[in-house]
Amino acid sequence: MNNINKYLIFSVSNEFYGLPIMVVREIIRYEKITPMRDVQKYLKGVINLRGKIIPIIDMRLKFGITENEYNDRTIFIIVDINGEKEIFNIGIAVDSVSDVVDIESTNIDSTPELGFKLKNQYLKGIAKIKSDMVMILDIDKIIKTDEIIENLSGKNI
Repeated sequence: MNNINKYLIFSVSNEFYGLPIMVVREIIRYEKITPMRDVQKYLKGVINLRGKIIPIIDMRLKFGITENEYNDRTIFIIVDINGEKEIFNIGIAVDSVSDVVDIESTNIDSTPELGFKLKNQYLKGIAKIKSDMVMILDIDKIIKTDEIIENLSGKNI
């Protein structure tokens, strides 16, 4: 029996990625980020989303892609991340969001060893949607809560 799951499709540097819709809390347009010092370069800072402090991770930097300046077209995808004791909300900065699609588990192939800008360790697999190849991400491998907490510990935010 094939499992069909919904995925949010987005782009970073003209490549398409998919996240399980179950981890997506909301999608918002760019908001001013309060930068932080002495953190990993990909952790751009934090935003205040309705009174809640949300760390923002730049997916371009996380994937080793050249940084782009944020503008009013930049999108933040707010995701739920399972921590040891609670669920955390973290924002990921992407270039655009295009669609929510159904993908059968049998249509997700394992990742090849070569040819992609990001490390295979972040991928669950690759799916073909229409004429595009979509890299299905493993959000828990991309965003490790202990790493984020360590970066935010003791910072004035």
